[in-house]
Amino acid sequence: MDILKLSNTGLNRAVDLLIVLCSFLLVHKLYFEDLEIIPVRMIVLLFSIGTTYAFFALGGLYTYQDGRRLGEELSRLSLCLGLVVLATGLFAFLSKIAIDVSRFWFGASMVLSYLGLCGYRVAQRYYLVWLRKKGHYSQSIVIAGSGSLCAFTLKRLREQMWVGINVDAIFDDQQRDDNNEITLTGKLDDVSDHVEQRRRAGEPIDQVWVTLPLREEESINKLVASLKDSSADVCIVPSVAGVQLLNGSRFQIADLSVVNVSDVHLAAFGEWFKTAFDYVAAFFAVIILMPVMLVIALLIRLDSPGKVIFKQRRYGIDGQEIEVWKFRSMSVTQDGENVPQATANDARVTKIGRFLRRTSLDEIPQFFNVLQGSMSVVGPRPHAVSHNEEYRKKISGYMMRHKIKPGITGLAQVNGWRGETDTLEKMEKRVHYDLEYIRNWSAWLDVKIVLLTVVRGFSGKDVY
Repeated sequence: MDILKLSNTGLNRAVDLLIVLCSFLLVHKLYFEDLEIIPVRMIVLLFSIGTTYAFFALGGLYTYQDGRRLGEELSRLSLCLGLVVLATGLFAFLSKIAIDVSRFWFGASMVLSYLGLCGYRVAQRYYLVWLRKKGHYSQSIVIAGSGSLCAFTLKRLREQMWVGINVDAIFDDQQRDDNNEITLTGKLDDVSDHVEQRRRAGEPIDQVWVTLPLREEESINKLVASLKDSSADVCIVPSVAGVQLLNGSRFQIADLSVVNVSDVHLAAFGEWFKTAFDYVAAFFAVIILMPVMLVIALLIRLDSPGKVIFKQRRYGIDGQEIEVWKFRSMSVTQDGENVPQATANDARVTKIGRFLRRTSLDEIPQFFNVLQGSMSVVGPRPHAVSHNEEYRKKISGYMMRHKIKPGITGLAQVNGWRGETDTLEKMEKRVHYDLEYIRNWSAWLDVKIVLLTVVRGFSGKDVY
């Protein structure tokens, strides 16, 4: 996750409230020479902290905007904190506790809070600039289109290099506007191949920015369709007149309006919360299930020769290969170009393996994958690399499920779509639920899926 994305969400919320709290306590200690806060002052302190959180959230200070200027950020902060002062003052007056609260204590605390909040954001921004100059936390993009809009986009990105956008290549069918400063890498038909090559090389392209004129609808639609089975987002950089014509999530970066027409990411705070939930849940799951894992390991060794843990290559976030851990449930460990799915009465499945697969106990080691950071507790189930390569060519939007980390359990599994996918329709159902999960994610949905998994286990009639 981008450090600024984390900072503008969960981290900023915690640090902001801590700064306000410490400011009030420090001024109280210096002015009253103690930390014995009487009830009316405590009420003012808690009200100030609560309204700070509320006004900052409503003012967009916790909304991820990678390209927002520092001046704009500080202006919003100043306005929101001014509203906090007014709201707290009005509350103290109406509740008649103002007479018992020191104006100096409150005023000095808010001034110190303001300096601390501004200082934190300035330090955060300059730290990010320093990191990006070192080549860290940048996004890699490909631009499709070489006209005046492309030239304008490149100019903005060069003027504001701190936003961390690295232009990897530019594609077009022709050199538009005779702009000799733009060097083309290939034609529009080559974009999807280039994105795939970068993914396989472990250097994935984050986004493809389309700077073609909107009147070239056919070329744009063809390009978007060719990238349906990639892990890159497709974004359109329209002219000012074209912004209102596009549907998608809009964001500002380097003074450019960009529309992400393939956005199925989690919200910024949602991604932070989900990561925290994963680590906590996986940590306790490993501790609680350790005796069970030891018994299963012993049974596997007694049942058949071979390793206890089976590792298989699968696709993780952004379509990058990861190694997924499972208890070995077969007499063979296949991880090549052709991995046949388990079928009814499959001779490869061991006796204990049949029980483990039916009850999903073979998936328990994946909690270590979660602690490792390559998987999530809840998310789209990862498929073998060979299966991914097969179905991405058959199902439109298949690779969109790799916009988030794969999970141990998921919405598709608790709805019965688990087991052998011997028909295209079954895999399409899985993908449908996976994308529905990403688009409608909430903390409660994750909890609900976990509870359904625990209560009724993984459902599915084709589990072998």
